[in-house]
Amino acid sequence: MHRRRHKAKNPKILIVTPEITYLPQKMAGTAGNLSAKAGGLADVSASLVSALFEMGADIHVAMPYYRRIFKLDVPDHVEKKRENLENHLSRERIHFAQDRIFFYRDRVYSGYHGESMRISLAFQREVINNIIPNLQPDLVHCNDWMTGLIPSFARRMKIPSLFTVHNIHTQKTTLETIENSGIDAASFWKNIYFERAPFNYEESRSSNLADLLTSGIFAAHFINTVS
Repeated sequence: MHRRRHKAKNPKILIVTPEITYLPQKMAGTAGNLSAKAGGLADVSASLVSALFEMGADIHVAMPYYRRIFKLDVPDHVEKKRENLENHLSRERIHFAQDRIFFYRDRVYSGYHGESMRISLAFQREVINNIIPNLQPDLVHCNDWMTGLIPSFARRMKIPSLFTVHNIHTQKTTLETIENSGIDAASFWKNIYFERAPFNYEESRSSNLADLLTSGIFAAHFINTVS
């Protein structure tokens, strides 16, 4: 009697990164020309995505939609190109976090603490509220403090997550600020790492700072570093 062999499922992997040097040309056509780099994270993300894609993995990328950095700004002569790209990518593997805070930036990060936090929360809001629920990945791979809340959400959704630490820089904020950005942190606040042990949600919401990098490490199922 012969047993029927079932082909193993190819897991759907979502890589969440605020920057990337390049994307494989075959992965999303014209998206291969898109690049947003500030440091080594962009190179590591690009190499990982490329290697996994070439191996045949069901790989997806979530990143902010930097229109100006991608040279897809608002002038009329590129408007049609931008619309065509957005329509194409909606059916592909590149998932852009859409928010005006990304559209007109000249560089990935800001030198101002408050603006960097707003950029991070806008990015994570789109990943948490839209990209992950729509994509339903089998694994979420997050990178550095700008994605530090996503493993907390993924754990609540019972989705395994990997968190990669590229450097020890972090930022801290309150649950109140996180929720005011549009993220329902009340649903996964117990997976977030705070400066002090929280007594309860209400007590911690406005005064107990959440550490984004440490939250990613705290909530992720797997952790690694690049060195």
